[in-house]
Amino acid sequence: MILKIVLINILCLIYPFIATAINDRVTVIKIIDKVSGKSYIHEISKVELLKFRNLIISSSQCIADKDNANNFAAFISLKKNSQNKYIFKGWLLSNNVSLSQVSHAVYNVKLLKCL
Repeated sequence: MILKIVLINILCLIYPFIATAINDRVTVIKIIDKVSGKSYIHEISKVELLKFRNLIISSSQCIADKDNANNFAAFISLKKNSQNKYIFKGWLLSNNVSLSQVSHAVYNVKLLKCL
């Protein structure tokens, strides 16, 4: 029951983004190395894979809210380079980081914007 409530709340937050989906946008993400404290900003298009150290990152959609120009959502997939196992596969939200976080021991991935 709790899972249904959480899913309904997430869908309500993502719904405004769905109406303005443009599939050929470029996703801009920020990768923070928790060990060294350095941050890296990368752009990912829909057809490319970003190889960052031991991670493979792809973005299949990046959408913007039509009412608020600073709200973005992107569907991100993260895999370890050595394994064929997804670490994270889901939606990242630019404003609600607490709802969608990538849980990795070394890296933190945040969505900045869609171009």
